[in-house]
Amino acid sequence: MARGGRASSVVASAGGLEKVLKLSILGAASLIAMGVVGPFAEEAMAANNTGLCLTYNGGSNNVAGSGGLITGNGCNSAGWINGMVPGGSTNWMGMTADDTQIVLDGSAGSIYFRTGGINGNVLTMSNATGGVLLSGLAAGVKPTDAVNMSQLTSLSTSTATGITSLSTSTATSIASLSTSMLSLGVGVVTQDASSGAISVGANSPGLTVDFAGGQGPRTLTGVAAGVNATDAVNVGQLASLSTSTAAGLSTAASGVASLSTSLLGAVGDLASLSTSASTGLATADSGIASLSTSLLGTADNVTSLSTSLSTVNANLAGLQTSVDNVVSYDDPSKSAITLGGAGVTTPVLLTNVAAGKIAATSTDAVNGSQLYTLQQEFSQQYDLLTSQVSSLSTSVSGLQGSVSANTGTASGDNSTASGDNATASGTNSTANGTNSTASGDNSTASGTNASASGENSTATGTDSTASGSNSTANGTNSTASGDNSTASGTNASATGENSTATGTDSTASGSNSTANGTNSTASGDNSTASGTNASASGENSTATGTDSTASGSNSTANGTNSTASGDNSTASGTNASATGENSTATGTDSTASGSNSTANGTNSTASGDNSTASGTNASATGENSTATGTDSTASGSNSTANGTNSTASGDNSTASGTNASATGENSTATGTDSTASGSNSTANGTNSTASGDNSTASGTNASATGENSTATGTDSTASGSNSTANGANSTASGDNSTASGTNASATGENSTATGTASTASGSNSTANGTNSTASGNNSTASGTNASATGENSTATGTDSAASGTNSTANGTNSTASGDNSTASGTNASATGENSTATGTASTASGSNSTANGANSTASGAGATATGENAAATGAGATATGNNASASGTSSTAGGANAIASGENSTANGANSTASGAGATATGENAAATGAGATATGNNASASGTSSTAGGANAIASGENSTTNGANSTASGNGSSAFGESAAAAGDGSTALGANAVASGVGSVATGAGSVASGANSSAYGTGSNATGAGSVAIGQGATASGSNSVALGTGSVASEDNTVSVGSAGSERRITNVAAGVNATDAVNVGQLNSAVSGIRNQMDGMQGQIDTLARDAYSGIAAATALTMIPDVDPGKTLAVGIGTANFKGYQASALGATARITQNLKVKTGVSYSGSNYVWGAGMSYQW
Repeated sequence: MARGGRASSVVASAGGLEKVLKLSILGAASLIAMGVVGPFAEEAMAANNTGLCLTYNGGSNNVAGSGGLITGNGCNSAGWINGMVPGGSTNWMGMTADDTQIVLDGSAGSIYFRTGGINGNVLTMSNATGGVLLSGLAAGVKPTDAVNMSQLTSLSTSTATGITSLSTSTATSIASLSTSMLSLGVGVVTQDASSGAISVGANSPGLTVDFAGGQGPRTLTGVAAGVNATDAVNVGQLASLSTSTAAGLSTAASGVASLSTSLLGAVGDLASLSTSASTGLATADSGIASLSTSLLGTADNVTSLSTSLSTVNANLAGLQTSVDNVVSYDDPSKSAITLGGAGVTTPVLLTNVAAGKIAATSTDAVNGSQLYTLQQEFSQQYDLLTSQVSSLSTSVSGLQGSVSANTGTASGDNSTASGDNATASGTNSTANGTNSTASGDNSTASGTNASASGENSTATGTDSTASGSNSTANGTNSTASGDNSTASGTNASATGENSTATGTDSTASGSNSTANGTNSTASGDNSTASGTNASASGENSTATGTDSTASGSNSTANGTNSTASGDNSTASGTNASATGENSTATGTDSTASGSNSTANGTNSTASGDNSTASGTNASATGENSTATGTDSTASGSNSTANGTNSTASGDNSTASGTNASATGENSTATGTDSTASGSNSTANGTNSTASGDNSTASGTNASATGENSTATGTDSTASGSNSTANGANSTASGDNSTASGTNASATGENSTATGTASTASGSNSTANGTNSTASGNNSTASGTNASATGENSTATGTDSAASGTNSTANGTNSTASGDNSTASGTNASATGENSTATGTASTASGSNSTANGANSTASGAGATATGENAAATGAGATATGNNASASGTSSTAGGANAIASGENSTANGANSTASGAGATATGENAAATGAGATATGNNASASGTSSTAGGANAIASGENSTTNGANSTASGNGSSAFGESAAAAGDGSTALGANAVASGVGSVATGAGSVASGANSSAYGTGSNATGAGSVAIGQGATASGSNSVALGTGSVASEDNTVSVGSAGSERRITNVAAGVNATDAVNVGQLNSAVSGIRNQMDGMQGQIDTLARDAYSGIAAATALTMIPDVDPGKTLAVGIGTANFKGYQASALGATARITQNLKVKTGVSYSGSNYVWGAGMSYQW
């Protein structure tokens, strides 16, 4: 019994619980229906950056605007795909969940995807059985586009074909190339087929190879070391030659040092001295022998190098720049190149070789300049070494005679004295030789009577003397008395500080002076004298050449017997003389005596200050004068004579040309036998004459006799004051007249005639063109046979005529007869006053009319026609485009065959029509027939008053209706359709998406193929269907047919009124991952249910009373919620509404107080409170409408 009773109690309690749950759901559904709470309340915000956003009407509507839609907060967030921005000019719709997005770009016709999360680079398409087929894929174009099967098949076929073709063509090309290369007899670089030897122009003539390029000589790199007599040598071989020379010198020095070391032991032990001396002599002999061998080897190497370079030059002489003369390798190993071709024995010359890099590892070729420098340096070192060896020989001879009787004295610390009466008194000093003296610290005296008294001084050679600090005297009787001075050569003398004297009897007495050459003298500070008997006595002077003399400060004399006595003067050439300050004389027997003068040329003379004479026997005697050319003379101040026997005698005059003469002040004569006698005159041309002041004559026999006149052209004449004649036989007789062209005539005052046989007879007239005539005052005629007869008229073009006052005719056979008229174009005609006709056969007959285009017509007053056959017949009308017609007052037609017949109407697009007053049609075949209507897009039609149709074939027939999308239709008043074939038939309805249909009043259909037919219904998702009044279907294929029903999820069906469905019969869904409910309206999960059942079993006896109480509360809650819904809403046009309501449910009474306020036209808020017994319910809400 106990067990059975407990079971009955549980069943009864379960039934009560079911009752309570049903009542709770009813209450929640009431609140959802009134839009106060729940997942479908207006403006409920989803997670961050999650939501739906659409922008339409050219971007002018998005969040705010009629028919717009926004859910979540993603619409206002930055970072949409492809830079989509709400409020921009692009029609688009987007869905986003965090960073995963889908965007439909209506303007571009594109769909964009972006995936986020950890798999953000994966776009997965699948169904229950696996992958899906992606069909209708266009051929990819860009590197990141997908390719379709056709492209892949084509690629496979073309690849196979291409490989076969490539194989065939490659074999053919290789065979052809081989044949071409083998048949190239005198090719650029040829290779012997059997031996592999590479030849350069082997069968081409010529003995010179030129490597020079556009920027100068080139470096020949990768040159192997030459072996045979005709091989090129590289810089490595040259460096090796230098090294061997140095080695020879080093060996000699080593021998001398060894000899000196051996002699040091003489004082302690003569026997040891004898032995050491013998060893030293043997070593010295060996060193000298090695030196001699090295020198001989050096000489041989130099000879070999010279021979090799000569051979290289000879071998390279035959290389030409043409394709049949190019250097090639001798064989495929690329180890040798024979200039002239492999096997050729005749040497060729290699010229224009850039200087090779001098380094131990360098393989660059060297040029003659580098070899010459080496020869010069070697010659100097060889002379010095010869002197040193001679001195060493003398010393050794003296040593051999006095080994047993050495009487040298070494009194300085660490000093060494070797030789009869040799004295080394300085610290670390060395005296080597009979009567040699080394008294300076660290000094060295080597040779009979050699003396080194300066600190760190060195005297080498018989009677040599080095008395200056750090001085060096090298050579018999050489003297270096200046600090840091160097004297090299017999009787050489360097007495100046830091001076250098090189050569027999050379003298460098100036500070920092250099004398290089026999009997050369450099006495000026910083002076340089190079050459036999060269003398540089001026400060900073330079004398180069035999008997050259540079006595002026900073002067330079370069050439045999050249003289530069003026400060900063330069004399270059045999017997050249530059005596003037800053003067320059260049050339044999040239003389520059004037200050800052320049004489350049044999026997040229520049005696005037700042004068320049260039050319044989050229003479520039005038101040600042310039004479250029054989026997040219410039005697006038600032005069210039340029040309054989030219003369410029007038001040500031210029004569250019054989026998040219410029005698007038500031005159210029240019050309053979030209004469410029007038002041400031210019004669340019053979036998030209400019006699008038400020006149100019240019051309053979040209004559400018009038003041300020200009004659240009053969036999041209300018006789009028300020006249200009330009052209053969042209004549300008009128004052200020201009005639340009053969036989052109300008007779009128200030007239201008330009063109063959042109005539300008009117005052201030202009004729431009063959046989053109300008007879009217201030008239202008331009073109063959052009005629300007009207006052201030202008005719431009062949046979053009401007007869009206202030008229303009521009174009072949154009006519401007109306006052102030303008005709532009072939056969154009402007007959109306102030009219303008532009274009072939265009006609402007209306007053102030404008016709622009071939055969265009503007007949209306103030009308404008632009385009071929365009016609503007209405007053103030504008027609733009071929065959465009604007007949309405102030109408505008733009586009081929466009028609604007309505007053103030606009038709823009081919075949567009705007017949309604104020209507606008934009697009091909677009039609705007309603008043104030707008049709945009090909074949778009806007027939409703103030309607807007956007998109190809779009139709807006409802009043104030809007469409945007191809084939979209908006027939309801205030309706909106967005998307291809979208249809909004209900008043105030919105259809968004391809084939979306919103037929119910106030309905919204979003998604391809979605249908919202119920009043105020909403369908979201592809194929979704909301047929019930106030129903909502969300998800692909979702269906909500019940009134106020909600279908949530793909394929969900809500067929009953006031229900929420998340699935369908046979396809039910579980709501998973439900957290444990906390608040009274939270959903419970199975865990909580099981716990509740367990608690019920333990507390079943006391539960019934609580159930009854809960039932009463539920009855009261339903009554209270119902009372709230009974309060009327604020009416349109009102701002605030306050009301009360009452309701009864199962005997429970409730009363409610509520208020509704319309904040703006689009924003409305609502609040209220309801009481039932001791319980109350309150709520608030806000909506945004458009």
